Amino acid sequence: MNDKVTKCKFLYPKGQEPDFCNPLIYEPYRFAIGKKGKNMLFTVCMNPSAASDDISDKTVNRVINASIQLGYDGWIVLNTYPERATNSANMDEYNKCLAEKNLAVIREYIIENEIKEVWGAWGNLSRKALKEGRNSILALFKELDVKVFHFAEPTKNGEPRHPTPRGKQLETTSENKRYYEF
Repeated sequence: MNDKVTKCKFLYPKGQEPDFCNPLIYEPYRFAIGKKGKNMLFTVCMNPSAASDDISDKTVNRVINASIQLGYDGWIVLNTYPERATNSANMDEYNKCLAEKNLAVIREYIIENEIKEVWGAWGNLSRKALKEGRNSILALFKELDVKVFHFAEPTKNGEPRHPTPRGKQLETTSENKRYYEF
């Protein structure tokens, strides 16, 4: 594990261990992690932290719990930018090649799984890499006619809330689902 991610280790909820991770071995970046199903909750978060094929993290477990609560049979976590860092202030400078690979992976998963809507869950973005990634992903979603939903009111900056916001826990219910305009 690299020194930019939390040392806190979480177990996956029973029966929700991932069956794919890209890349397969632990790297300082992660493009995707998830558990396949016929009706998967596709989520785009900020950037990855500690979750790998054998340990989870707080954000991924929150996505998994939301997928169960909402009746999905699988889940996938993608990110606006693939560099692992629990605190985005510890990220390296923007890497165009890494960002392009991230976008290619997202395109592949969206097309392969015929996804028409995703949970936008990136929160407020303070780093160039995260903002550039979000902008590229939103352009891709527009091209592929993919809608973005979120839960609760957007942040003060107009962004969809992160699954683990500071303060009150996010209510991930159908009644609380809203669509993000972009």
